[in-house]
Amino acid sequence: MAALEIARHEFMPPGVKATSSDERLAHCLARRDVYDVTVLKANDDLYFVSFLPNLARCGIEPEVMLMDAGAVYAIDGRGRVLNVL
Repeated sequence: MAALEIARHEFMPPGVKATSSDERLAHCLARRDVYDVTVLKANDDLYFVSFLPNLARCGIEPEVMLMDAGAVYAIDGRGRVLNVL
C-alpha cells in the first residue's frame, strides 16, 4: 500500500490539474477514479505501480487516442521512486 500511495502522489500531486485543449478531457483526466491501477510486487524491495486511464468512465468514446496519459512507477522497499516509465 505504501508503494501505491507514493506512486499516486507522484502521478497526481494534490492541487495539480491535467491540461488539455479539450476541457472535458482535462476534467476527466483529473479524476482519480478514471484510472485503472495495478500493483505488481517483483520482490520484497521492488514494486511496479501502473496508472492507465479508462475514458469510458467519463463517457468519452474509446476512439479517443491519448499519448502519455498513464505511467508505470518502479518503487523500492524504502518508498523511493526508482524510475517512471
